[in-house]
Amino acid sequence: MRHYVSITRPLNGVMSIIAVWIGSIIAGAAYIPDTNIIIGAISVFLISGGGMAINDYFDANIDKVNKPKRPIPSGKIKKKTALIYSLALFVIGVALTYRLNIDAFYVAAAASLLLIVYAASLKKTMLLGNLVVSGLVGLTFLYGGVIVGNYTIVIPLAFLAFMSNMAREIYKTIDDAKGDAKHDVSSVAIKLGIFKARMIGNAFLIVAVIFSVVPYLLGILGMSYLIVVALADIVFLAAVAMPKAASKLVKLGMLLALLSFIVGVII
Repeated sequence: MRHYVSITRPLNGVMSIIAVWIGSIIAGAAYIPDTNIIIGAISVFLISGGGMAINDYFDANIDKVNKPKRPIPSGKIKKKTALIYSLALFVIGVALTYRLNIDAFYVAAAASLLLIVYAASLKKTMLLGNLVVSGLVGLTFLYGGVIVGNYTIVIPLAFLAFMSNMAREIYKTIDDAKGDAKHDVSSVAIKLGIFKARMIGNAFLIVAVIFSVVPYLLGILGMSYLIVVALADIVFLAAVAMPKAASKLVKLGMLLALLSFIVGVII
């Protein structure tokens, strides 16, 4: 059972739940989520898990080189089983949103389709796949606003999530270059080279750091947010300065940024 949990990367799912909750509060919902927000959060968790599982399905051969301990390459879960499992998560996740509002249903369905297309083909295209997956990360914040019916105010947070995740996506192409090169993946690192890929990742990250003050300036989040996000910015800048640990540092920075959003909406 634990392998079926691990293939969904539950930490990513939990972060998506938090993003929906934060987006809903900024859009005007109460701190304690109502039934609609809870249903929306569960649907995002399931769709996120489906995306991770189907990604592993299509990446089974690549993961034999890059991540051999994952459930499929290690033989813990069969490829066909992983495919059926991922599709079931997508169907249940989208079906849950039908009782919310039509916009939430369309967003959930579109996100599921994009995750499937991304795993099947877009991931192998230079930059486009990175843009799609990072856009979906930002969309989790907007989704909370979509459920409430007021998503425009959440756009600055979605943009920050998009920019920082784009940096991590680019850095990951550097980490995965060895396995990707053997399977004709047209990643940024392979097509442009390690140095240029790192410069592109650094650019996205620096823009995220500069833009991080905007939610405070717009009055969306308060001083408590500004204090905690400064820690995230320090970690992001450390990622720029420490290329060998960049991907891991950006992930830590994103966790701190998410914490800053939480602190910002609560305090």
